Amino acid sequence: MIPATHDEIEQIYLAAESAQSRSICVTACHSGDGVTSVAAALTERFLLAGQSTLLVDLNLFHSAFEPLGLPHQTDGDEVTWLQQVENGRVFTGIIKPCSQSAIVNYRNPHYLQKMIQSWLIDFDKVVIDTSPLLQVNQGNISAQCVASACQHTLLVVLGAHTRQHHLHSAMELLNRSEADIIGCVMNSQYQPSLAQEMVRELNRLHWIPQKWRQRWSAKLLQNELLTQIA
Repeated sequence: MIPATHDEIEQIYLAAESAQSRSICVTACHSGDGVTSVAAALTERFLLAGQSTLLVDLNLFHSAFEPLGLPHQTDGDEVTWLQQVENGRVFTGIIKPCSQSAIVNYRNPHYLQKMIQSWLIDFDKVVIDTSPLLQVNQGNISAQCVASACQHTLLVVLGAHTRQHHLHSAMELLNRSEADIIGCVMNSQYQPSLAQEMVRELNRLHWIPQKWRQRWSAKLLQNELLTQIA
């Protein structure tokens, strides 16, 4: 779970406010890159600022939300309570569409634009969690379609996992859809800092006494410059 007060979320929040953005599409190259975590954190940040925010689940590839204590619905047009399965956080939102007719409608950017405009009558912000850009199947709603219907798009990149050619392909898709990218979030979950790398190498030097290695490791991990992610 990414805290709503995380520095990168704060920077995205400030960028969205500066651009007067009201609808934001959050996407990534692959499933598991952290889209849902970022979308939930950004939604919570807007809520902390006193702005009514609707979280829309259009991630049909791997949805991380379920309706809270409500019977299963056949489409995602109705506003309800969304519960994040992983940690139990609850948001006001739109559940993923389930019927084929609803899915086909959401694949139409013009229909989606009309839906966003109708949601913005009652809400200050709309944040949309999408399927991954590069993992498309016949059951998905393409992320580039959602991006073209939103004012701005936020791209999540999983550090140490997303390759350059994957990012290039994702950017091509977004550019073709004329998506306006407001920012990029680097998910450093699997990307070690320089301090961690230095500690790892230090621990390989078994000829150095263990107490010395532990003492030096603690100092390295306390260094703010070395603990930053590039």
